[in-house]
Amino acid sequence: MAQRRADLRAKLTPIFPAPRGIVWEIGCGHGHFLERYAAEFPQRLCVGVDLASERITRALRKSERGMLLNCHFIRAEAVEFLRALPEGVTLDEIWVLFPDPWPKKRHHKNRILQPAFFEALAAYAPTEARLYFRTDSTDYFKAVQGFLPALKTWKTTEIGEPWPLEHETVFQARAESYQSLILVRTSHPATPAKIIAPEVPPPADSK
Repeated sequence: MAQRRADLRAKLTPIFPAPRGIVWEIGCGHGHFLERYAAEFPQRLCVGVDLASERITRALRKSERGMLLNCHFIRAEAVEFLRALPEGVTLDEIWVLFPDPWPKKRHHKNRILQPAFFEALAAYAPTEARLYFRTDSTDYFKAVQGFLPALKTWKTTEIGEPWPLEHETVFQARAESYQSLILVRTSHPATPAKIIAPEVPPPADSK
């Protein structure tokens, strides 16, 4: 694990030659959404992570074909990515689109969006940073809504705040319906939270 973290830091160093804010997509799949986002907002530095090497390879091809110097894809687990971020890099926007819902109750602990993970994100997100969450799992959506009131570092935005970019992913195209949530980072200091990177296989489908 130590070697894996060292390798990840080596990959991140040239991407962040200086402190700055980034747009981060967790579970980027084949890069369909983030590649379009980077093209629409060339002034923003975009980074997507996924556990599957094949997905990252295909995502990198997209950014290379589009000559998107502001779009990067890295094979990494979300928690390890946070721990490897160079000092001064902040998360201005966080995107979590159709994450694995782990529908069985005994597997809920594997869901990426948990209270401890939100606290970890808060340590890297400045006040007014946004987190965009979309899922076709009503149970997952309600679970996140259920623990949000207890969080002091994140709150829902005003009703009617627009979704910055609508670009249909493979999962979104397959979904009969879905629900979306926009969260904003409050000014409350982040509370250190111990989170353990789950050692779980990625889902078979791709975004």
